[in-house]
Amino acid sequence: MRGSSPAIATSAPGRSAVAEANPVLVILFDAQPHGETPGETFELSARRHPGAQVILLTTPEAAPRFSGLGVTVWTDGSARGPVRFLALVRRISWAHIGHIYDLEMSALTRFMRFCVWPMPQWHGPEALQAALPQAKPVS
Repeated sequence: MRGSSPAIATSAPGRSAVAEANPVLVILFDAQPHGETPGETFELSARRHPGAQVILLTTPEAAPRFSGLGVTVWTDGSARGPVRFLALVRRISWAHIGHIYDLEMSALTRFMRFCVWPMPQWHGPEALQAALPQAKPVS
């Protein structure tokens, strides 16, 4: 049949199984840039996207600090030079990432947002911070 794809099977009204299978990329070059622990960060992203693979984009220097978290680690976050930058953008594009949580918000990662195609949903650090349980004031 033309125009129909057997890969898209709806699991719930209005949601497709393919969209839920897209990996989630977390860009984090330092272990604790925003106060939360790395484990909390990945737990929040996994809770927001159940069933999706969580991928961490970090630097080779920071990668040992993220060991044991049960996520896939990409260590090419320090893309120095145009060729490495384009290779990183291509790798992200080919992975068919559904959501990117940019916890770094550097000039490199902000520019990368416009280079990755197809364009995944891009979230800043406030997206995961809003999901953290808030401390209730004592009255």
